[in-house]
Amino acid sequence: MKLVKVLCICSLLSLTAGCWDQNFLKKQSIAFGVGYDIAEKPKEGIHSISIIRTMKPVGGGGQTEPYNNAYQVTGETPLQVRDEMNRITPGTYSTNKLRVLAIGEELAKKDLYPLLDIYFREARSNINTKIIVTEGKAVDFLDGEYIQGNLITEVLNDLIISGEKESHIPKLTIGTLMPIMFCPGQDMILPYLSVDKGKDKNLKLKGVVLFNKRKYTGKYLTNAPASLLLLMKNKGGKTAQFTINDSKSAKAINKKITIAVRRSKAKTTLKWESGKPIYHVDLKLKVSVSEYTKGLLTDKERKKLTKLISKSMTKKAEEITKTLQEANCDALGLGHKMMIQDPEKFKGYNWDEDFKDITIIPKVKIDIVSKGVLY
Repeated sequence: MKLVKVLCICSLLSLTAGCWDQNFLKKQSIAFGVGYDIAEKPKEGIHSISIIRTMKPVGGGGQTEPYNNAYQVTGETPLQVRDEMNRITPGTYSTNKLRVLAIGEELAKKDLYPLLDIYFREARSNINTKIIVTEGKAVDFLDGEYIQGNLITEVLNDLIISGEKESHIPKLTIGTLMPIMFCPGQDMILPYLSVDKGKDKNLKLKGVVLFNKRKYTGKYLTNAPASLLLLMKNKGGKTAQFTINDSKSAKAINKKITIAVRRSKAKTTLKWESGKPIYHVDLKLKVSVSEYTKGLLTDKERKKLTKLISKSMTKKAEEITKTLQEANCDALGLGHKMMIQDPEKFKGYNWDEDFKDITIIPKVKIDIVSKGVLY
């Protein structure tokens, strides 16, 4: 009887063995980088570039090395663009291993969601794909095989990861972007990259672009303000560095003080005064002095420096909040905080219109925990 049961189970297992959904990589054209721009024709269409990595023979003995092929197509929707791409690439066109999705700044000023819809819906999409906005056209940004001997997709991916660690840009992917995109009390910021127009065409982190809802406002923050904004959001990377001007110093070489952030903690408090919301954004930074060319940092100098840096950083934080309100970009998620803390009061606001008029009071407090390794 037991033998019969075993034979029955084995026969059933033989029917279920194997994978019914096989998708061999060698039969696919895998895109590692994709860019979108506004197309000239058709009107309101999309022009796209895909970077397909293939192998080419090098020397003898069957040796190969990777290289990039760039394919460009035009369509009315991202899915139509993908279908067009599938017609010109060898094998089945696939974005399963897509590393970077680049969007030209003019296209980013339109609704961003239609460009991402197919990536949200498709089961095989890589939710860890990085999203960036490029200065100028994304096609021009990606249309190159190598940068100083390195594959452009590798350079771009490494540059983004480095920028995230150093708090220059936010750590965002397709998977983490969607909740922010559909939150009525919070707006997006995305990495902003440019390319040098010189012979080497080096890629460069330019800062972060500011969105209102799902559209790029045309305003952006450069690297230092972008880093401070990320710390105010508690979204900083492993490190962050700031340079402060000391206008009282007579010599030019002594006018710069550089600090490295070791630890940071931000807290946003919502209070009500005369029925109006007042937001206090308090940021505490424990820092080490990386460069102070005046000489040894005595305890007296340390106290003066702490006061100077705290005042300077607070002023920069005020400039950041002013820029956010001018762009109508609630990157700090202040509306989301009101939704949680006072949901009934939030219903009385048209946050998209009222955000620019609310009161935001930032304050940065510095604590110098290290003056250097020698003293």
